[in-house]
Amino acid sequence: MDGEPLPISLLSIGSEIAAGDLATTSSERGVRRFITDTAANAEIGRNRLADEAFDCVLVDDELPGADGLEFLQSIRAVHATLPILYIVDAGRTDRAGAALDSGATEVIRRENGRIPYTLLANRIENAVRQHRNRGDPTLNVGMLPVGVYRSILEPHGEIVAANPAFASLFRADSVEDPVGTEAVELYRNPTDRDELRERLSSDGVVRDMEVPAKTLDGDHRWVSITAARTDDGRTYADGIVRSIANRKARETELSTFRHAVEHAGHSVYFTDRNGRIEYVNRAFERTTGYTAEEAIGQTPRILKSGEHGPTFYESLWGTILSGEIWRDEIVNTTKHGDRYVADQTIAPVEGSDGDIERFVAINIDITDRKRREQTLKRFRSAVEHAGHAVLITDTAGTIEYVNEAFEDISGYSAAEAIGRTPSILKSGAHDPEFYRQLWGTITAGEAWHGEVINQAKNGEQYVVDQTIAPITDSDGEITGYVGINRDVTELKTYERKLEEQNDRLEQYGHSVAHDLRNPLMLLNAHLDDLEDVAGEDSLDGEGVVRRHCQDAREVVDRMELLIEELLTMAKQGQQVMEPESVSIEAIATEAWEQVKTSSAELQVEDTTVAADPNRLRELLSNLFRNAIGHAGDDVAVRVGPVDFVEGFFVEDDGPGIPPAERERVLDRGFSTDEEGTGFGLAIVEQIATAHDWNITVTDGRDGGARFEFRSET
Repeated sequence: MDGEPLPISLLSIGSEIAAGDLATTSSERGVRRFITDTAANAEIGRNRLADEAFDCVLVDDELPGADGLEFLQSIRAVHATLPILYIVDAGRTDRAGAALDSGATEVIRRENGRIPYTLLANRIENAVRQHRNRGDPTLNVGMLPVGVYRSILEPHGEIVAANPAFASLFRADSVEDPVGTEAVELYRNPTDRDELRERLSSDGVVRDMEVPAKTLDGDHRWVSITAARTDDGRTYADGIVRSIANRKARETELSTFRHAVEHAGHSVYFTDRNGRIEYVNRAFERTTGYTAEEAIGQTPRILKSGEHGPTFYESLWGTILSGEIWRDEIVNTTKHGDRYVADQTIAPVEGSDGDIERFVAINIDITDRKRREQTLKRFRSAVEHAGHAVLITDTAGTIEYVNEAFEDISGYSAAEAIGRTPSILKSGAHDPEFYRQLWGTITAGEAWHGEVINQAKNGEQYVVDQTIAPITDSDGEITGYVGINRDVTELKTYERKLEEQNDRLEQYGHSVAHDLRNPLMLLNAHLDDLEDVAGEDSLDGEGVVRRHCQDAREVVDRMELLIEELLTMAKQGQQVMEPESVSIEAIATEAWEQVKTSSAELQVEDTTVAADPNRLRELLSNLFRNAIGHAGDDVAVRVGPVDFVEGFFVEDDGPGIPPAERERVLDRGFSTDEEGTGFGLAIVEQIATAHDWNITVTDGRDGGARFEFRSET
């Protein structure tokens, strides 16, 4: 049929467009048929356009597999005049403007996810009609991707013609909608319209006048107008309008960025590709001492401190010239020769062709921070390796840090202690009032010092000389507490032992005074007798003197033995510091050699015990001497291990010790032998106590005395 319009072949890329919907909505306008094909993604669409011819193309902004705008630009570069309609969500005004800048013939706005098919069909028909009539010069303007209009050059002149791009730019549904609109209504500022009219009236032409425009739906956008005055019976303004929204947005961003950079607290500078400084901000001037005039044209070498070698800078340049961002700490020197440390980031800036045009460097002055870090590092190292246990808590007493010495002394690892309170160390040795006073002192901002008995993780108690001090901030507010604990357990044990030994020495002093008084009195009596004999005329005077001298010699010998054993008791009462595993047989044999008689007999069943060899030998010597003294020179002595625990026994076949006397037999000065000092078994007890051995006195196998020694642990 000659009057029937030709069908329109349509390729929809990224959107499902129903041909029936287009035909239904446009039937009143005389279009009988759309031939619609769909390409699901950018790659398929590009291939279809390369292989087939279409009257019109639809491109969806939400194009699978590619950016819609980039795809639009790529097909416009190949198909310069093909009608291309761009579908975008109504809220994406930035994308709509960018689509027109990228060569879209029209922009269709999708409302709430729905495509306005009536408007779409209308725009397709207009675009295809103008494209088919592109041979007519009067219609070619409709295919231009920029807005073209004619308006009457009067203060309230109306628009008399516009192309589809103009209609789309100003949010009109068709090219007819802008017609009849007063041109002044399309300017946000009416004075811009007046200036355009005045310049056209005086100069006849206006080039690239940038003004903020107002669309028909009330939205705002920046446009560039190039117009000429035309006299054709009436005076018209024929103009071309381009959207410059993207450029203006970039300029705004650049202005905002420049303002932010200019007032940034960190030093910023730009260089060209060769490192020549092109811009520095105020912070750069403050930090380096160089003014912008002094720095621009120079290179960053003016800041070199000599701290870094060639390899450092080779790595820097290698990184940024490869397009990567470089970041590291750098030591620079100011104009005045002062050094400072900067956390520096240098990033390459690429041009539109992808080549690196310049570099931007951001330097954060971290000099003070590095000093604090160095001080903190030294402090932390000192604390970590301190011989004293250190812990830090918050204001509630929750542990935040412990050092290695704390772990060693308490048995709690850092992971176990952090998050808990020092109450994990409570031993029960202190009452609540003790801790109330402690907390009262430190919460008042004062340091507390005292001795605390704590309990380790394994249950053992230990004593610390503790100092707790509050930690305050710059405002003097308490932010936590630090506790320093010096383990004085061994010192306290030593002090206790020293006190005990002093007590013993005092007792020994009294004992010496008491025990020596009797032999001294006896010796004095012998001397009196000698004086009496010397005054008598006795036939046997020489024999009497000799007898008294012999008695005096025995008294002196007894005094020497007494003094020796008293000194031995004082020495053997000392603490055994480093016991070792020794053979009972070996030590017993050595001790027996010191006291044995020709008739006495020793039998040993060997075992090992932890003991001081010298002290153990003294203990056994006293037991052997005691056996010989009470059982006679032909005594039989046995030594061997006790059952079930570490220990040993010593027994003889003598008369034994009556049960009533067994509790007193180890007391100092107790003896059943008139010739004895009463210190031999007391020395045995002292040595056993020093080794933490328990002593049991019982009957031997053959009825004699038996002494059993068992370790308390």
